[in-house]
Amino acid sequence: MGPDPFLTKRNDSLALLSVGTADAVYNRDDITDFLKTCGFTNKRDSVTDENSDDLSFNFGKKKIGKKTVVAVILQGTASNDEWKSNLRLGDSLLDLPTVHAGFNATEKAVHKKLNTFLKTNKLKKGSVAFWVTGHSRGAAVANIMAKRLSDTYGKSNVYAYTFASPKVVKVSTKTTNKYSNIFNYVNPDDVVTRIPTKDTKSLEDELDRAGILNEEKLKSGLNKIGLSIFVNFELGTYRRFGTDIEMSSEDHSTMAETFSDITGVDFDETSVAHNHCQSCYLSWLMG
Repeated sequence: MGPDPFLTKRNDSLALLSVGTADAVYNRDDITDFLKTCGFTNKRDSVTDENSDDLSFNFGKKKIGKKTVVAVILQGTASNDEWKSNLRLGDSLLDLPTVHAGFNATEKAVHKKLNTFLKTNKLKKGSVAFWVTGHSRGAAVANIMAKRLSDTYGKSNVYAYTFASPKVVKVSTKTTNKYSNIFNYVNPDDVVTRIPTKDTKSLEDELDRAGILNEEKLKSGLNKIGLSIFVNFELGTYRRFGTDIEMSSEDHSTMAETFSDITGVDFDETSVAHNHCQSCYLSWLMG
Protein backbone atom coordinates (compact mmCIF):
# COMPACT_ATOMS: atom_id res chain seq x y z
CA MET A 1 0.00 0.00 0.00
CA GLY A 2 3.02 2.29 0.05
CA PRO A 3 4.50 4.27 2.91
CA ASP A 4 1.56 6.54 3.70
CA PRO A 5 -1.47 6.29 1.36
CA PHE A 6 -3.96 7.56 3.94
CA LEU A 7 -4.17 11.23 3.03
CA THR A 8 -6.86 13.75 3.89
CA LYS A 9 -7.59 14.44 0.22
CA ARG A 10 -8.76 11.86 -2.34
CA ASN A 11 -6.03 9.39 -3.26
CA ASP A 12 -6.38 7.70 -6.66
CA SER A 13 -4.15 4.78 -5.67
CA LEU A 14 -6.16 4.12 -2.53
CA ALA A 15 -9.39 4.43 -4.54
CA LEU A 16 -8.17 1.76 -6.98
CA LEU A 17 -7.08 -0.49 -4.11
CA SER A 18 -10.48 0.04 -2.49
CA VAL A 19 -12.53 -0.92 -5.54
CA GLY A 20 -10.42 -4.05 -5.97
CA THR A 21 -11.04 -4.93 -2.34
CA ALA A 22 -14.77 -4.18 -2.64
CA ASP A 23 -14.85 -6.59 -5.58
CA ALA A 24 -12.82 -9.31 -3.84
CA VAL A 25 -15.05 -9.36 -0.74
CA TYR A 26 -17.79 -11.16 -2.70
CA ASN A 27 -15.62 -14.28 -2.55
CA ARG A 28 -14.24 -15.56 0.76
CA ASP A 29 -11.01 -16.91 -0.74
CA ASP A 30 -10.40 -13.84 -2.91
CA ILE A 31 -10.73 -11.36 -0.05
CA THR A 32 -8.53 -13.49 2.22
CA ASP A 33 -5.79 -13.53 -0.41
CA PHE A 34 -6.28 -9.83 -1.21
CA LEU A 35 -5.93 -8.66 2.38
CA LYS A 36 -2.97 -10.95 2.96
CA THR A 37 -1.23 -9.51 -0.10
CA CYS A 38 -1.84 -6.00 1.26
CA GLY A 39 -0.33 -7.01 4.61
CA PHE A 40 -3.58 -7.05 6.61
CA THR A 41 -4.79 -9.73 8.97
CA ASN A 42 -8.19 -11.15 8.04
CA LYS A 43 -11.42 -11.93 9.90
CA ARG A 44 -14.56 -12.97 7.99
CA ASP A 45 -17.92 -12.44 9.69
CA SER A 46 -21.56 -11.61 9.00
CA VAL A 47 -24.72 -10.20 10.59
CA THR A 48 -28.36 -11.21 10.16
CA ASP A 49 -31.76 -10.54 11.71
CA GLU A 50 -35.46 -11.14 11.16
CA ASN A 51 -35.75 -8.10 8.85
CA SER A 52 -33.14 -9.48 6.42
CA ASP A 53 -30.67 -6.79 7.48
CA ASP A 54 -27.94 -9.25 6.53
CA LEU A 55 -24.39 -8.57 5.39
CA SER A 56 -21.05 -10.36 5.14
CA PHE A 57 -17.83 -8.47 5.72
CA ASN A 58 -14.13 -8.69 6.50
CA PHE A 59 -12.08 -6.90 9.13
CA GLY A 60 -8.31 -6.67 9.06
CA LYS A 61 -5.55 -4.66 10.70
CA LYS A 62 -2.09 -3.47 9.72
CA LYS A 63 0.46 -1.21 11.38
CA ILE A 64 1.22 1.83 9.21
CA GLY A 65 3.47 4.40 10.80
CA LYS A 66 2.27 5.18 14.31
CA LYS A 67 -1.29 4.01 13.66
CA THR A 68 -2.92 0.62 13.34
CA VAL A 69 -5.16 0.81 10.28
CA VAL A 70 -8.33 -1.27 10.54
CA ALA A 71 -9.80 -2.38 7.22
CA VAL A 72 -13.60 -2.64 7.08
CA ILE A 73 -14.63 -4.33 3.82
CA LEU A 74 -18.40 -4.67 3.31
CA GLN A 75 -20.00 -7.02 0.79
CA GLY A 76 -22.88 -6.00 -1.48
CA THR A 77 -26.22 -7.77 -1.91
CA ALA A 78 -25.73 -11.53 -1.89
CA SER A 79 -29.28 -12.88 -1.52
CA ASN A 80 -32.84 -12.13 -2.57
CA ASP A 81 -33.89 -11.55 1.03
CA GLU A 82 -31.40 -8.70 1.39
CA TRP A 83 -33.52 -6.71 -1.08
CA LYS A 84 -36.11 -6.39 1.69
CA SER A 85 -33.51 -4.46 3.66
CA ASN A 86 -32.34 -2.52 0.58
CA LEU A 87 -35.87 -1.22 -0.02
CA ARG A 88 -36.84 -0.69 3.65
CA LEU A 89 -36.61 3.06 3.83
CA GLY A 90 -38.55 3.10 7.10
CA ASP A 91 -40.66 0.91 9.33
CA SER A 92 -43.67 3.22 9.00
CA LEU A 93 -44.79 5.36 6.06
CA LEU A 94 -46.03 7.97 8.54
CA ASP A 95 -42.75 8.14 10.44
CA LEU A 96 -39.87 7.80 7.99
CA PRO A 97 -36.45 8.15 9.66
CA THR A 98 -33.71 10.47 8.46
CA VAL A 99 -31.36 7.57 7.70
CA HIS A 100 -32.45 4.63 5.49
CA ALA A 101 -33.79 2.06 7.98
CA GLY A 102 -32.47 -1.10 6.33
CA PHE A 103 -28.94 0.18 5.81
CA ASN A 104 -28.93 1.86 9.22
CA ALA A 105 -29.92 -1.31 11.08
CA THR A 106 -27.31 -3.31 9.20
CA GLU A 107 -24.60 -0.73 9.95
CA LYS A 108 -25.41 -0.79 13.66
CA ALA A 109 -25.06 -4.58 13.74
CA VAL A 110 -21.72 -4.49 11.90
CA HIS A 111 -20.53 -1.59 14.06
CA LYS A 112 -21.19 -3.68 17.16
CA LYS A 113 -18.97 -6.41 15.71
CA LEU A 114 -16.32 -3.82 14.88
CA ASN A 115 -16.28 -2.56 18.46
CA THR A 116 -15.71 -6.13 19.64
CA PHE A 117 -12.87 -6.48 17.11
CA LEU A 118 -11.24 -3.29 18.43
CA LYS A 119 -11.60 -4.39 22.03
CA THR A 120 -10.21 -7.87 21.32
CA ASN A 121 -7.18 -6.36 19.59
CA LYS A 122 -6.76 -3.65 22.26
CA LEU A 123 -7.11 -0.84 19.72
CA LYS A 124 -8.10 2.50 21.18
CA LYS A 125 -8.86 6.02 20.03
CA GLY A 126 -5.66 7.84 19.19
CA SER A 127 -3.83 4.74 18.00
CA VAL A 128 -6.23 3.56 15.31
CA ALA A 129 -7.38 4.67 11.85
CA PHE A 130 -10.01 3.13 9.58
CA TRP A 131 -10.14 2.21 5.90
CA VAL A 132 -13.76 1.59 4.90
CA THR A 133 -15.05 0.42 1.52
CA GLY A 134 -17.86 -1.51 -0.17
CA HIS A 135 -19.90 -1.89 -3.35
CA SER A 136 -23.68 -1.42 -3.75
CA ARG A 137 -25.44 -2.47 -0.51
CA GLY A 138 -22.01 -2.73 1.07
CA ALA A 139 -21.25 0.81 -0.11
CA ALA A 140 -24.40 2.18 1.53
CA VAL A 141 -23.53 0.56 4.85
CA ALA A 142 -19.90 1.72 4.43
CA ASN A 143 -21.11 5.28 3.84
CA ILE A 144 -23.07 5.35 7.10
CA MET A 145 -20.29 3.61 9.01
CA ALA A 146 -17.63 6.02 7.76
CA LYS A 147 -19.77 8.95 8.91
CA ARG A 148 -20.19 7.50 12.39
CA LEU A 149 -16.55 6.53 12.71
CA SER A 150 -15.62 10.06 11.64
CA ASP A 151 -17.83 11.49 14.38
CA THR A 152 -16.14 9.27 16.97
CA TYR A 153 -12.50 9.11 15.85
CA GLY A 154 -12.19 12.25 13.73
CA LYS A 155 -12.26 12.64 9.96
CA SER A 156 -8.47 12.54 9.74
CA ASN A 157 -8.58 8.94 10.99
CA VAL A 158 -11.22 7.59 8.59
CA TYR A 159 -10.63 6.96 4.89
CA ALA A 160 -13.72 5.82 3.01
CA TYR A 161 -14.22 4.93 -0.64
CA THR A 162 -17.62 3.62 -1.76
CA PHE A 163 -18.76 2.34 -5.15
CA ALA A 164 -22.30 2.27 -6.60
CA SER A 165 -23.86 3.32 -3.30
CA PRO A 166 -27.60 4.02 -3.05
CA LYS A 167 -28.54 7.23 -1.24
CA VAL A 168 -28.70 6.81 2.51
CA VAL A 169 -29.73 9.96 4.36
CA LYS A 170 -32.26 12.81 4.22
CA VAL A 171 -30.32 15.86 5.39
CA SER A 172 -28.92 19.05 3.83
CA THR A 173 -25.82 19.15 1.63
CA LYS A 174 -24.22 21.29 4.34
CA THR A 175 -24.30 18.24 6.60
CA THR A 176 -23.27 15.59 4.06
CA ASN A 177 -20.51 17.70 2.46
CA LYS A 178 -18.64 18.24 5.72
CA TYR A 179 -17.45 14.62 5.57
CA SER A 180 -14.61 15.46 3.21
CA ASN A 181 -12.89 12.14 3.94
CA ILE A 182 -15.64 10.05 2.30
CA PHE A 183 -15.59 9.58 -1.48
CA ASN A 184 -18.49 7.97 -3.33
CA TYR A 185 -17.84 6.81 -6.90
CA VAL A 186 -21.02 7.08 -8.97
CA ASN A 187 -21.80 6.01 -12.52
CA PRO A 188 -24.72 8.31 -13.51
CA ASP A 189 -26.12 5.47 -15.65
CA ASP A 190 -26.25 3.16 -12.62
CA VAL A 191 -29.88 3.08 -11.44
CA VAL A 192 -28.96 1.87 -7.95
CA THR A 193 -27.12 5.13 -7.23
CA ARG A 194 -30.38 7.03 -7.86
CA ILE A 195 -32.43 5.21 -5.22
CA PRO A 196 -34.54 6.66 -3.57
CA THR A 197 -36.01 8.63 -6.48
CA LYS A 198 -39.38 10.08 -7.44
CA ASP A 199 -39.12 8.71 -10.99
CA THR A 200 -41.20 5.66 -10.09
CA LYS A 201 -42.06 4.33 -13.54
CA SER A 202 -38.52 4.60 -14.87
CA LEU A 203 -37.10 2.98 -11.76
CA GLU A 204 -39.58 0.09 -11.88
CA ASP A 205 -38.82 -0.55 -15.54
CA GLU A 206 -35.08 -0.57 -14.97
CA LEU A 207 -35.24 -2.79 -11.88
CA ASP A 208 -37.60 -5.16 -13.66
CA ARG A 209 -35.25 -5.35 -16.65
CA ALA A 210 -32.35 -6.06 -14.29
CA GLY A 211 -34.26 -8.93 -12.70
CA ILE A 212 -34.49 -7.18 -9.34
CA LEU A 213 -38.28 -7.37 -9.47
CA ASN A 214 -38.47 -10.88 -10.87
CA GLU A 215 -40.90 -13.52 -9.67
CA GLU A 216 -38.52 -15.02 -7.11
CA LYS A 217 -37.94 -11.66 -5.46
CA LEU A 218 -41.66 -10.87 -5.53
CA LYS A 219 -42.21 -14.06 -3.52
CA SER A 220 -39.64 -12.76 -1.02
CA GLY A 221 -42.05 -9.99 -0.08
CA LEU A 222 -41.25 -7.25 -2.57
CA ASN A 223 -43.91 -5.82 -4.88
CA LYS A 224 -44.21 -2.95 -7.32
CA ILE A 225 -46.89 -1.26 -5.23
CA GLY A 226 -44.57 -1.25 -2.25
CA LEU A 227 -41.73 0.02 -4.41
CA SER A 228 -43.92 2.84 -5.72
CA ILE A 229 -44.67 3.90 -2.15
CA PHE A 230 -40.97 3.64 -1.33
CA VAL A 231 -39.79 5.89 -4.14
CA ASN A 232 -42.59 8.46 -3.93
CA PHE A 233 -42.89 8.97 -0.18
CA GLU A 234 -39.66 10.94 0.07
CA LEU A 235 -40.47 13.99 2.22
CA GLY A 236 -37.09 15.35 1.21
CA THR A 237 -34.06 14.61 -0.93
CA TYR A 238 -31.80 11.70 -0.08
CA ARG A 239 -28.03 11.96 -0.36
CA ARG A 240 -24.79 10.19 0.51
CA PHE A 241 -22.39 11.42 3.18
CA GLY A 242 -19.22 12.88 1.69
CA THR A 243 -18.29 13.79 -1.87
CA ASP A 244 -19.76 12.13 -4.96
CA ILE A 245 -17.24 11.45 -7.74
CA GLU A 246 -19.24 11.09 -10.96
CA MET A 247 -18.08 9.25 -14.04
CA SER A 248 -17.66 11.69 -16.94
CA SER A 249 -18.38 10.88 -20.59
CA GLU A 250 -14.61 10.64 -21.20
CA ASP A 251 -14.27 8.31 -18.20
CA HIS A 252 -17.14 6.25 -19.58
CA SER A 253 -15.44 5.66 -22.92
CA THR A 254 -12.21 4.56 -21.27
CA MET A 255 -14.14 2.41 -18.78
CA ALA A 256 -15.98 0.61 -21.60
CA GLU A 257 -12.71 -0.29 -23.29
CA THR A 258 -11.14 -1.53 -20.07
CA PHE A 259 -14.33 -3.44 -19.20
CA SER A 260 -14.06 -5.39 -22.45
CA ASP A 261 -10.38 -6.07 -21.85
CA ILE A 262 -10.80 -7.50 -18.33
CA THR A 263 -14.12 -9.32 -18.78
CA GLY A 264 -13.91 -10.44 -22.41
CA VAL A 265 -17.41 -9.01 -22.95
CA ASP A 266 -18.34 -5.79 -24.75
CA PHE A 267 -19.78 -3.19 -22.38
CA ASP A 268 -23.54 -2.79 -22.93
CA GLU A 269 -24.57 0.79 -22.17
CA THR A 270 -28.23 -0.26 -21.91
CA SER A 271 -27.53 -3.00 -19.37
CA VAL A 272 -28.47 -2.25 -15.76
CA ALA A 273 -26.21 -5.08 -14.65
CA HIS A 274 -23.20 -3.78 -16.60
CA ASN A 275 -23.63 -0.22 -15.32
CA HIS A 276 -23.85 -1.36 -11.71
CA CYS A 277 -21.45 -4.29 -11.44
CA GLN A 278 -18.08 -4.27 -9.70
CA SER A 279 -16.28 -4.69 -13.05
CA CYS A 280 -17.71 -1.37 -14.27
CA TYR A 281 -16.30 0.54 -11.32
CA LEU A 282 -13.05 -1.41 -11.36
CA SER A 283 -12.64 -0.65 -15.09
CA TRP A 284 -13.35 3.03 -14.45
CA LEU A 285 -10.53 3.38 -11.95
CA MET A 286 -8.15 1.11 -13.87
CA GLY A 287 -8.65 3.27 -16.95
